[in-house]
Amino acid sequence: MTRREKRNLKKEINIFSDVANIIKQYFPKLIEILEKLTDTRHQSYVEYKMSVITVTRLLGLLCGIKSMRETTEKFNTEQTIKNIANVLEIKLEEIPHYDTINKVFEKLEIEELRKIQKYIVNRLIRSKMFDKYRFKDKYFQIVIDGTGIMSFQKRHCKHCLRSIYNKGEENEYSVYYHYVLEAKLVVGDIVISIDSEFVENEDENVEKQDCEIRAFYRMAERIKKEHPRLPIIISGDALYACEPVMKVCREKGWQYILRLKRERLRLLGEEINCVEKAERKETSIKYWNDLKYGEVRIEKQANVLKYYEEKEDTVREFLWITSFKITEKNKEELVYFGRQRWKIENEGFNMQKNGTFDIEHIYSMNYNAMKSHYFFIQFAHTIRQLLEKGIKYIIELKMGKKEVSAALTQALTQNITNLTEHKKTQLRFDPG
Repeated sequence: MTRREKRNLKKEINIFSDVANIIKQYFPKLIEILEKLTDTRHQSYVEYKMSVITVTRLLGLLCGIKSMRETTEKFNTEQTIKNIANVLEIKLEEIPHYDTINKVFEKLEIEELRKIQKYIVNRLIRSKMFDKYRFKDKYFQIVIDGTGIMSFQKRHCKHCLRSIYNKGEENEYSVYYHYVLEAKLVVGDIVISIDSEFVENEDENVEKQDCEIRAFYRMAERIKKEHPRLPIIISGDALYACEPVMKVCREKGWQYILRLKRERLRLLGEEINCVEKAERKETSIKYWNDLKYGEVRIEKQANVLKYYEEKEDTVREFLWITSFKITEKNKEELVYFGRQRWKIENEGFNMQKNGTFDIEHIYSMNYNAMKSHYFFIQFAHTIRQLLEKGIKYIIELKMGKKEVSAALTQALTQNITNLTEHKKTQLRFDPG
């Protein structure tokens, strides 16, 4: 595409109308669901509907605006008010101040936000546009990983986790933090939040803190309940390559591809060392089915896949334990799906921490509001990925994330968009 063609194309596009159409076409009940969120406010004092409160927050995140205050400042235009009114198909005089939004978020029901999360995922799965990313044309991959979202020098609330540094020394100190476990549906270059489970203590005097593995058990129960017939591959780092996690997967009828470290399953690691020495094969992909390890009375079996990667005179080794039988035909595809685990870190957490969103930013000191903002970041991240990776002109113009944010903010705050005249938005994804 020539520079002139790019300039002409930029004049024709309206990125805000495409965002509005993605919401309308792919999530047609989203605004209705947002409006029906439980409202604990005294109705005689209510100035803004729940849909106005929540859509304003969602659009601020979609625009990549990093603070609530900045959202209020940038959205304080007649064009923004009219555009939000057009999206909601209502009359609107003003948009809510960030303090008003936070007060509502303090009282939102987290389980209701989970239902929105489920609605978004189910709509995308049922659209079938991601079917081409299934393993064996059947299984969707769900990658599990956790991340810290905010930290404090002093205890923030009774749910805080605590880490002690330099324990027993004069300079010993504690860090209090909040942590969340994420399950992301990985389809090509897109990661979609399918479930979020906060790792949190019940109170500040617990003898044993909550942990990531216990959070996974809670998450697994919910995923199975909400998606009972969805064929799933569970992937995760070496923390999850343990018998209790694999047992959960087997009981729920799920497959798994888990990163393996020899010291994590020591007896299996020793068995791998033995068979490798006996074989002495030189190949980038090795595999062994039904490797026996463990004690005689509780002997276990495992399918193990090994991959060598050479880059700039360095060799990296990757090991996975999987429920799939490994063959010459599927070994390369299994390596591909095994390596997809990094997507939750790069496309997921890295983008939400260091890119368009800022999940470590303290949008509110209220714990329930913190959770609410976190869920809205997940909703916005999914929509932004559909926009960035599914809209043809964004790909052709090679628009970066900051450019998309700037263009969307400008379209929303400086131009009034007639959404009834805009043609349907078509999403197209590279099959990879």
